[in-house]
Amino acid sequence: MGIGRFFYTPVLPLMIAALHWTSSDSAWTATANYVGYLLGSAVMARGWLRPHPVTYRISLVASTALLAAVVVSPAVPWQMLVRTAAGFASALIFVCITQVLGGVLKRPASAGLVYGGVGTGITVSGLAVWLLGNAVGWQGLWLVAAAISAVFSIAAWSWPARAEGPERAAEKASTSNADASTDNDADKSADGAPTPPPANRSRLLSTGYFFEGFGYIIIGTYLVVLAGPVFGPTAAALTWIIAGVAAIPSPVLWSRIADRFGRRHALLACYLLQFIGAVAAVFGHSIPGLVIAAFLFGGTFMGVTMLSIATGANSGMPGAAARLTTWYSLGQVAGPALVAVVIGQSVGTAFTLAAVAVGLGAGLTAASRL
Repeated sequence: MGIGRFFYTPVLPLMIAALHWTSSDSAWTATANYVGYLLGSAVMARGWLRPHPVTYRISLVASTALLAAVVVSPAVPWQMLVRTAAGFASALIFVCITQVLGGVLKRPASAGLVYGGVGTGITVSGLAVWLLGNAVGWQGLWLVAAAISAVFSIAAWSWPARAEGPERAAEKASTSNADASTDNDADKSADGAPTPPPANRSRLLSTGYFFEGFGYIIIGTYLVVLAGPVFGPTAAALTWIIAGVAAIPSPVLWSRIADRFGRRHALLACYLLQFIGAVAAVFGHSIPGLVIAAFLFGGTFMGVTMLSIATGANSGMPGAAARLTTWYSLGQVAGPALVAVVIGQSVGTAFTLAAVAVGLGAGLTAASRL
């Protein structure tokens, strides 16, 4: 999933240079991927597809094949079509894993291995572009990505656990590895289950998570583009490698921070560090600024995801995993779309927008008091 979802980021500067894409072209192509992810999440949330070995394996095959399909045509409509389908497949993979491995994800070491796989995919993506970009070009890189994805898909082929009922599995998965954290402020009903929080508090958490999706995806899409003038189109992939390396251990780290200081404090710390990283990118058009931005982005985005869903589930929010993922996906669609329509060629302005969105997400999450 890390490769299928995020390979577009490190290869984007090479595609812009070779295809003479405008910022609008790249933004709409990115938006298409996030629309696909939203559709996939919605299909699973509505129960039209359920976590099942067949769904999981078809999605693995599709994600790999769609990486190779990118090279069929450089036309933007084709790119958007392929990336939409790739986003859909990525969503199915993510939901299948999180809903089936609910019990496993409560153990920090196991959860770190699972969630850290996204960071591994990001790291491998950056390494492929950095090492091979000058030799094989953007089309060759997509084929390399497909080959790497095929290897990972073979390793991941075995269905990891027996699928449970969708509602029960979703709530178990939602608690993931932050379930054991020390937040004990949720009211309990007579049967021991958390009582649903007031609707306004749930809305604040959901809206905050929407802004997180909005801001994080702008950073995740354009970080390497921002680094291009400083590092060069190929070497700019180093920033993506840094982000991936930071992402690999982050789920275990944030789980332990949540255990020690409480989930709420850990989540707000995640938001704050991501905000600082976005600001560093805005004002740091230099190697140190970009390295800081990449490291803080990679080290926080999985933590925000993991802790936000766990917060919703443990507070008693009905259907927390599906509800929050939908809001997050809407933010991911809105971010690049606004970049395409309003901002045009100014990547720096896009990062300013991302910083504002992440700051709003932090404020709304804090105001929810969940």
